[in-house]
Amino acid sequence: MGKLTFALASALLMLVPGTAHAEWRAVETAHFIIYSRSDDNDIQRLATRLETIDGLMRMASAISDKIEPIKVRIYEVDNDGDVEAALGLSDSGVAGFYDSNILGPFLVTPHSTTFHAGDFTPELVLHHEYAHHFMLQYFPAIYPQWYVEGFAELIGSSKILADGKVGYGMPAKHRGNQIAVDWVSLQDLFLKPPEKIRDFDTYAQGWAMTHFFTFSKVHAAQLRAYLNALSAGQSQADAAKVFGDLAQLDREARAYVLRGSFEYKLVTVPIAQPVIRAVHPVSPSEVALIPETIAFRDDELSTYRKQASRDHEKHLREDNLQHIRDAARLYPNDPFALYLLAQAEYAFGNYAASEAAADRLLAVDPSHVRGLVIKSLDVARAAGGLSGAARAAKAQEARQLALRANARDHDDPLPLLAFYQSYHLAGQIPPAAAVENLAAVSATLPANTEIRQLLVDEFAAEKKWGMAIAALQPIANDPHESPRRAAAREQMAVLLAAQAKGQGAPASAQAAAGS
Repeated sequence: MGKLTFALASALLMLVPGTAHAEWRAVETAHFIIYSRSDDNDIQRLATRLETIDGLMRMASAISDKIEPIKVRIYEVDNDGDVEAALGLSDSGVAGFYDSNILGPFLVTPHSTTFHAGDFTPELVLHHEYAHHFMLQYFPAIYPQWYVEGFAELIGSSKILADGKVGYGMPAKHRGNQIAVDWVSLQDLFLKPPEKIRDFDTYAQGWAMTHFFTFSKVHAAQLRAYLNALSAGQSQADAAKVFGDLAQLDREARAYVLRGSFEYKLVTVPIAQPVIRAVHPVSPSEVALIPETIAFRDDELSTYRKQASRDHEKHLREDNLQHIRDAARLYPNDPFALYLLAQAEYAFGNYAASEAAADRLLAVDPSHVRGLVIKSLDVARAAGGLSGAARAAKAQEARQLALRANARDHDDPLPLLAFYQSYHLAGQIPPAAAVENLAAVSATLPANTEIRQLLVDEFAAEKKWGMAIAALQPIANDPHESPRRAAAREQMAVLLAAQAKGQGAPASAQAAAGS
């Protein structure tokens, strides 16, 4: 599901009961919507620090703040147990996570925890996970695993000081001796396939290497060239040639780490004022469904290759869906409950039930944008089961629903997705405009692997092998092991073979991708 989590040592983690808070509020800033029951001071602090971290990464990467962001939802739940419950885990040591699904990107963080291990705090985890989102949102490309985690650690370990300045690149003290003890030589790391490298601490060495490259003018330029080469499709070995003598580089990097003194920069990060732009009450149904919202997953179950893993995931989703159904019965005319129900039924493959929930939603609110979208998807699927004039009429109905949704909100990417699906799901060939819409949606929501996979399969169906391969690269080269990555790598082999032979798209291409 594209989830990236940051685990704490379980021996150090203890759960605490939830404490009493005020009512839930949705606090909106330039880049976030924060759901919390903390008091005004705590919410202001959380919002300010999140915007500061966002600003730090924009300064470091020269990303303009004029780019309209997809706002990340932050759910500040009571404690570590709430975090784990969202993932269907227990005693895992997970202190926060980032995910992205059809509802959009979101982060989950605990308000209180008994975990206190020096600099290793839930706030560090929150900033670390947001760094993952920032990288995926603005720089979706091919990255080695050490750099994905190293960049996030570099940001997460940067301290926001009492005067508001940021200590960019402050040492990751919580990694301690792991950096030196678990070090893998750069010759191995850059030249060997991942499966041939002995286990090492990706977070610790990743941070050390990212810090080493970032704070050296010479090596910073080499790192940029290396990452560009990987994104251009070069092999690890060929890309690593920009570093020259890897043995010498390894000696320099080891010496840099072992000296135990790390340079950092004090940075003033200007952020827009006021930080909090709006405060919205959260409806009773939305409050009741926060646990189900953060537990909702919609990636393809078929990508879970192991039967036991697939059965476990299916059970979690069935349980979550039943909770949503129960809540929807308590709030029978509530737009939020009805929309989440329609989306959850759709994700589970219950399309008739999804359409029934969408109809109830649109009866309450005929102009509900996401309601029109999910109704369009359900109608398009129904069209796929028809033929001739009946199929064409049903597909056109789905298309009109998508166009109505787009007319209501030009900034929401999902009506564009529904427009594409009004052809694709109905078994019709999408016109160029619909494919362009799909590409735009994938660019807006790059962390959503389901949408990206649609784009890959569309390009493959059109025999646009280079474009299909390029679109698939971020999934196939995800540094985190996952069922989706395994399926993508199988499909990549199929696409590369077809490109080499100049063949039409093999029927196995979509099957290999788990579509």
